Amino acid sequence: MFASFDPVALDHACLDAVNRHPSAPGSVLDVRQKTHGDHFIDVHPATDGKVQLIHAEKLGLGTRRYTLIEL
Repeated sequence: MFASFDPVALDHACLDAVNRHPSAPGSVLDVRQKTHGDHFIDVHPATDGKVQLIHAEKLGLGTRRYTLIEL
């Protein structure tokens, strides 16, 4: 579970967590070449989740910096 008062940091932490997780055996990601270090781009090359984070940060909605505290 992730929680934050900063929606941009929260989304960034979730995106990073997904990318740290190994692909599921037999999934589309599993059979594709992993070249970007980003599961979303490896499955859908025209998709870059960090673009929305950068834009949200520019709009002042939050920051991409976060500290993950595990309980």
